[in-house]
Amino acid sequence: MELVVKGHIPRYAAGTLYRTGPAQHIVKDTPKGDFKLSHWFDGFSKVHRFELIPSPDGSMKVSYNSRSNVDTLLEKIRATGNYDQISFGQKRDPCDGLFKKFKTFFQIPRDGSPGEHNIGVVIAPDVPGMDDGKSDGKSRFKTLTVFTDSTGFKSLDPDTLEPLGVANQRSLHPSLTGPFSAAHANVDPLTGDVINHNLDFTFPCTYRVWKTSRAIEETEILATIKGPDIKPAYIHASFISANFAILALWSAHIAAGGLSVLWQRNVLDAIKPFDASGHVLWLVVDRQHGRGLVAKFTSPAAFMFHSANAWEETNADGSTDVVCDLVEYANLDVIHRFYYENLMSSSAKAPAFVSDHQTGINPRFRRYRLRNIPTTNTPAAIPTRAAEVVKTIDGPLVGEFPTINPRFSTKPSRYLYTAVDQGRSSFFDGVAKTDLETGEVVYWMAEHHTPGEPIFVADPEGTAEDAGVLLVVVLDGDRGTSYLLVLDARDLSEVGRAEVEGVVAFGFHGRHIGR
Repeated sequence: MELVVKGHIPRYAAGTLYRTGPAQHIVKDTPKGDFKLSHWFDGFSKVHRFELIPSPDGSMKVSYNSRSNVDTLLEKIRATGNYDQISFGQKRDPCDGLFKKFKTFFQIPRDGSPGEHNIGVVIAPDVPGMDDGKSDGKSRFKTLTVFTDSTGFKSLDPDTLEPLGVANQRSLHPSLTGPFSAAHANVDPLTGDVINHNLDFTFPCTYRVWKTSRAIEETEILATIKGPDIKPAYIHASFISANFAILALWSAHIAAGGLSVLWQRNVLDAIKPFDASGHVLWLVVDRQHGRGLVAKFTSPAAFMFHSANAWEETNADGSTDVVCDLVEYANLDVIHRFYYENLMSSSAKAPAFVSDHQTGINPRFRRYRLRNIPTTNTPAAIPTRAAEVVKTIDGPLVGEFPTINPRFSTKPSRYLYTAVDQGRSSFFDGVAKTDLETGEVVYWMAEHHTPGEPIFVADPEGTAEDAGVLLVVVLDGDRGTSYLLVLDARDLSEVGRAEVEGVVAFGFHGRHIGR
């Protein structure tokens, strides 16, 4: 459908904006009554597509289409009342047999309908090594792929968003046999190479950090990491700098070496209680010269969903430091906040949960410095040193879904854009631009409006770090409709919007691809 556009959307924002997230969490009238998902992360996936098309007169046309990518799964639940997949937080029937759980969790999604696999957290076009899409060629993208925190991924038609097929990281490399990965792979801004990890629960648990080359479409293992200090953890994102991949094992350790997922049937219940006396283990891997694991660091116990940026700095003595920017939490309470009963404003539990758990769910910006990374040799014995906290900014001066100008990826960056929660609703209620040098913050907010992740589109003629616009999908809680909001990245003033006469359910992540 073509949307009504108000204001002026700059020509350089032309392109395609994709958005992911759950469309619904209830299936009505199954043989067992209404089926309800309990956790937001498990919502039934839908993909949204905004096409921004410039007109000769300088105006911008915006069209919108969306599609569920789990129709087969919904049909099965509607027919049976059962949901047999491993989930993030859904409670399970304890009478399920252990063998059934084991078989379900470790099956590799190759066959069957792609509409049966609930994959839809992160989305990207033309990812190297994932060229099995069957697009009719009308789109300017060859493939469109969605990811989650398992190692499965799904191909969609870039235009119609029709699910085309599913595969697993083992199709990239035979050694990537584990079931867990990060939904957010890192992409080298210069080469387009993709870097991520694979977590295998074999005893002892093993992390394999891998890279798929865009130039030759081949995957190599950069490091295989295991040992008495290596614990299986829920990791949603990691970091890259110009020469290193940095994997932090956050304090979300999975019990029984990871195998507790088999009987818990979801990731959240399999995570051990938060241990404030523990620590985060940082693993630094050489991604350019084949040296594998080159450094280890620790920091106090904490949890992270999303990284923001990382870069290298050369010291006067010639040594190299890596600086990592992220949004961090003091404990794991934030994961529990995302149960629908705590999240939705219509729930009686939402206000109490926010007030009772404010310390744990309040995000903070953290900048860590990993000092003196070896650049020419790998020590025979790698010592574990302390990571240095060099900057902290507490929420709501920062929030979640951290975004920067993509031109500054792997370079020092000053401005961070996030969706913030200032206590005006049961969820996010504004967008913040935080100056990481001065601590100054600028907000956009509107009463009863819920903004999602801000997506930065850089002005090609601008030289300043904040030259560009933010694309934000916003839910208007009064009208019950959504709109695509365009903000000036310098001061968060509105420059335009495209109105959807319907709801774009609050989602996870997005990706803008210019024309």
